[in-house]
Amino acid sequence: MLWTEGLGVTYPGAVLALKPTAIGFDRGQFTVLLGLSGAGKSTLLRTLNHLVRPSVGRVVSAEFGDLAMGRNLRQHRRKSAMVFQHHQLIERHSALENVMMGRLAYHSTWRSLFPLPRGDLELSMHCLERVGLADKALTRVDQLSGGQQQRVGIARALAQQPSLILADEPVASLDPATSERVLTLLRDICREDGIAAVVSLHQLEYARSFADRIIGLADAEIVFDAAPAALTEAEISRIYRGASAPANPDLRSAGMAERTTADRSTTPTLEIAQ
Repeated sequence: MLWTEGLGVTYPGAVLALKPTAIGFDRGQFTVLLGLSGAGKSTLLRTLNHLVRPSVGRVVSAEFGDLAMGRNLRQHRRKSAMVFQHHQLIERHSALENVMMGRLAYHSTWRSLFPLPRGDLELSMHCLERVGLADKALTRVDQLSGGQQQRVGIARALAQQPSLILADEPVASLDPATSERVLTLLRDICREDGIAAVVSLHQLEYARSFADRIIGLADAEIVFDAAPAALTEAEISRIYRGASAPANPDLRSAGMAERTTADRSTTPTLEIAQ
């Protein structure tokens, strides 16, 4: 459903973030990107909806075509949802209002200034039900736990009715038990709905437990691409290049050189249509 052709990224200062890469992603497949910080995980993930623009090569959607074309990219982004490490929610708004933000791409800027259609409200409530938070619909996000906030983020992604979910370190700030619940929820929903998921993780054991496919990156290139069963100790060594692999889900790789802060755009205040 989505593939890259010679995709590469070089940041200012001649920093090579991703060597030219050709890779494809299938509908309904839960793919985990694994590797140390700076290996290229977040860069690869964010090029898939052009949050990071390729320096060379291209990303192609089977449905919309080459994402270098503005119209194609807008259509692709509407059907490609992001789940972030730090949630990117509006904390003074309720859980339901945040989930309804996922519907804004289906309306013009002018239309979004008015109460959204009742169908959007009903869909957003259904998404909250799917993540087990229907009873928190009217609760302000800043009154929810970290795990609940991440589930609101997943519900917002589902409100886009996506064909692709991109999750950048979605459990990095959560405790192990909550992390497992969130990843289980995300994987199960993607399988039920036939949504392709590409998830960047540091935790090796989570990759083994939840992935249909693991893509290992090291030194800005893909060094492993197979099912979790094929991830031998030798392959792990290739991915981590002699560094200690974070087998314990509590461990985090040091350094965040690869990560760039996601743009926080101003979003219109929502009113809910009755």
